[in-house]
Amino acid sequence: MSLKLYLTKSSILKIKFRLILLLVTISISIKCYTQNNNQFSIYYGFTDSALLRSENLSGNASYKTHNSYEFGFKYLRKLSNQFSIETGINIFYSKIKITPAFTGMPINSRQEQLKLISIPIFANYSLGKYFYINTGPLLDFQNEEKSFDSQSGIGYGIGIGGKYNFGNFLIYINPNFKRHSFIPFKKEKYHLKLTQFGIKIGIGYVF
Repeated sequence: MSLKLYLTKSSILKIKFRLILLLVTISISIKCYTQNNNQFSIYYGFTDSALLRSENLSGNASYKTHNSYEFGFKYLRKLSNQFSIETGINIFYSKIKITPAFTGMPINSRQEQLKLISIPIFANYSLGKYFYINTGPLLDFQNEEKSFDSQSGIGYGIGIGGKYNFGNFLIYINPNFKRHSFIPFKKEKYHLKLTQFGIKIGIGYVF
């Protein structure tokens, strides 16, 4: 008997309807699973920074940072209701006033610029609806060699933040502490290490 005898118009319509229903169900399921699991934001940071040694040395040049600031973008991937992975690119600028050690002769200070690009690999943990903590290692890359110790290496950061969502958008503020070159790529004796206390203010989109 021919197969066409079994496939009446009514049965064909039922099969098509079930296939369409299955595809719609799968699409909705995928959308529900991935909805609001990603966050992209841009920010600007006010920061107080210093180049510090682990030991105080007398008779050495002094290094004073000023006009420090940072900016960048952040990507956050939600893994559960409270836990996310955070990364992005952070660009830090600062002017460094270098004063040579006193030798009894007149001293002339000079100024150099520090530019540091950092890639955070942070854990982000939500504390309820409006607050969170974020912490983890930093990969730091200094743009060029300077007369002070290179800040390229592995650092770390920790912060606590507040956020407010309106629809798919959000604003946040993130006070934080960072220590750069904790493990320098090129280690020097009495290595100068950049330390930051700052506040980031950002706006983002959740999708």
